[in-house]
Amino acid sequence: MKLIFNKKPIFKLRIIITIIISIIIIITDIYSNYLIELRYSINNKISPIYFFLNKPFYIYKNTLNYFIEYNVLKKKNKYLYNKILKQNIELYNLQKIKYDNIDLRNILQIPILKEKKSILAEIIPMYFPINRDVLFINKGLKDGVVPGTIVLNDKGIVGQIIINNNKNSQVSLICNKKIFLPVQIKNSDIKFIIHGNGCTKNLQSEYISTDIILNKGDILVTSGLDEQYPIGYPVGIITSIFFDKKKNFNIVYVKPFLQIEKIKYLMLLINSK
Repeated sequence: MKLIFNKKPIFKLRIIITIIISIIIIITDIYSNYLIELRYSINNKISPIYFFLNKPFYIYKNTLNYFIEYNVLKKKNKYLYNKILKQNIELYNLQKIKYDNIDLRNILQIPILKEKKSILAEIIPMYFPINRDVLFINKGLKDGVVPGTIVLNDKGIVGQIIINNNKNSQVSLICNKKIFLPVQIKNSDIKFIIHGNGCTKNLQSEYISTDIILNKGDILVTSGLDEQYPIGYPVGIITSIFFDKKKNFNIVYVKPFLQIEKIKYLMLLINSK
């Protein structure tokens, strides 16, 4: 009974059969193309399934790579933006230094009268000024600056000191309505008085006789009649001449050479006595 139900011979037989089949397949694969074609055929049939099973992983991989590349590009863009920003700031600073040097050179070339000494001053920026016809500078009583001190720049007359303390001063511009300035036509003996009319408008003269010949485009310089402003410093250019029929006089309007928005450095003229 034990021999009948013993499975070992059957198991051995299966092993032998398997070995024989394997040898036949190997020999067939070496000397025949049939198995190669069969393998290609099977691969073609299962390849859609293979691609279908790999599709989720492919999508995941591409998505992951996209976000990795996006973050890398984002960091690179941020780095390049910061680098360009720093270079622009450095370039701006270089241009600013260049313009400052030009302004300083022009101011230092102003011919100063012998009886006056000069002090170089710098504007104190006021981003929300109360009055637009005044400026503040970084010089005061400790520097010998007093009310009435004349203020110039490379364009000509700027104004005069009206209020000061130990470290800074307030400059009233010639466009201030309270400023009166004796002027004359350049290279001429024609003299008259002009005054401020607000810094958004041109300077305006007092009434001038119609006998005096004036022309649009004439350049005005200080006449020195008040012995306060130096003689011959540029003031402005005549832009229009208005004839007042009621009073039979002319009124001259003058565009000042003063450019408020470009002022940074100023020259103060102080009596050396």
